[in-house]
Amino acid sequence: MTRQRKERLDATAWLARYLVGPAQVTDPRRAGRGTTDAERAREGELRGGFERVRDASGRVYLVARDDAPDA
Repeated sequence: MTRQRKERLDATAWLARYLVGPAQVTDPRRAGRGTTDAERAREGELRGGFERVRDASGRVYLVARDDAPDA
């Protein structure tokens, strides 16, 4: 019994397999499905619960919003 050699990928094949992902099988110009009420509610909670902050180096990150007033 002989061992089969592993397939060696060139750069294009590696990019296609690991970075780009699977091919899109639908028409990219076609509109997607609509959102449900539950999805819209979740999106509202996420947007309302976090605040976008920029630090001195210019990096942007999210911080949980604290709605409690300062005493």
